[in-house]
Amino acid sequence: MKVETSGASWRTAIADWKHFNGVPASHNMAEHDLAAMNKYKGLIMKVAERNAVDPAVICGIISRESRAGKGLDKHGRGDYGKAFGLMQIDTTPSGGGNTPKGEWDSEEHLQQGTEILIEFIKRIQKKFHSWTYEQQLKGGIAAYNKGEDCVESYQEVDAKTNGVDYSNDVVARAQWFYRHGYGEKRNGGIIVAATAVVGAVCAVALAPLALTAIGFGAGGIVAGSTAASMMSAAAVANGGGVAAGSLVAVLQSA
Repeated sequence: MKVETSGASWRTAIADWKHFNGVPASHNMAEHDLAAMNKYKGLIMKVAERNAVDPAVICGIISRESRAGKGLDKHGRGDYGKAFGLMQIDTTPSGGGNTPKGEWDSEEHLQQGTEILIEFIKRIQKKFHSWTYEQQLKGGIAAYNKGEDCVESYQEVDAKTNGVDYSNDVVARAQWFYRHGYGEKRNGGIIVAATAVVGAVCAVALAPLALTAIGFGAGGIVAGSTAASMMSAAAVANGGGVAAGSLVAVLQSA
């Protein structure tokens, strides 16, 4: 399974002096941000692992929001001073009203931005519980940009986002970063195709993701681990393996 995306709109592409739009434009912009992104790779990977979020998704947001820091002023501000840091946390009272944590390019900032993303995914899951996990991820990304109230349907998930393409552009950029240094980590654990679990939320990875570090082991889910708290009892077979037809079984790669 993969997250569907139409990529960058003409509005976003033209703002970056592109003569083409869609997924190719998103990939091109991500490529231009790679060198700058790599300066923060260690922090991104650390925060991603801690929160069980695909690092490529974090990269996609950073690329779209701040061009990996290249689009910010010397104080780490963007959007005319209304947003802060690599992930452009909204600090305005009329917007997110968030109090920034850490420096604009710090681990603390990335942790805060990732927590905000996870919270929006949770809200979209609650609002649209019948959506697929892929759809909920896109909805959560769109909500990160404009709030969950602006997400009214999956068909028009980006109708009220900046550029009318925010989640589609972020997903397309994330797909590129996944293939260029921010993808799967094979450590002998269960390889989950397409969907990973984020905290208490099911969010979508963009390709296989190894979950050993958060408690998925060769013999099943480790008791007391993050993975154990994330999965329902129905997903764990007697004896610690994977139950037939369970969420984990469905998500395992062939």
